[in-house]
Amino acid sequence: MKTNHLLAILALLAGMTAAFTKHSENNNLYPDWKFQKERIDGKKISFISASHLANLIYSKDQSIVLFDTRKWKAYEEYHIPQALPYEAGMESKAASWSGIAVLYGDPNDPDLYDLARELPGRVYLLKGGMEAWYSLVLFPDFMSFSIRNSDQLDYILRRSGFFGGKPQNTQLLNINVRESRYREGC
Repeated sequence: MKTNHLLAILALLAGMTAAFTKHSENNNLYPDWKFQKERIDGKKISFISASHLANLIYSKDQSIVLFDTRKWKAYEEYHIPQALPYEAGMESKAASWSGIAVLYGDPNDPDLYDLARELPGRVYLLKGGMEAWYSLVLFPDFMSFSIRNSDQLDYILRRSGFFGGKPQNTQLLNINVRESRYREGC
């Protein structure tokens, strides 16, 4: 009996150690950060990950509004579902929104950062722009990151299909997960 308690405590400590040592980041697991702040030109900019934004849209969260700051032609070719093309004067729509506003466009455009600072409320930029959206949501390439289990794989595949994408290199996945729980040993 004492052995079981000792093993449970050791397992708990190992799990906490993995959480605090950024195990998923260090071992290149599927990106799981949600929000991040960085200093650009001496000012704080808030970012949202492409994966978290996709999860919010996929779960039909109504508390977000998306603005696409790219040119109209690029918007027509493909845009993130629910995104509105950003035009001058749309600040009032973002100001009246009680949730979060997400801007995306060319990450090398300094006007994008200025716009994010000017808009009132909780405004986030899509980290990596459309390239991150393509590589993590629409066409995730399983050669560039690994996933934890088959449930996460199924979720990523369904979410990618929901947005009209198709995951890449899924034949390379070799997930060995014990699907059923049973007791082994004494």
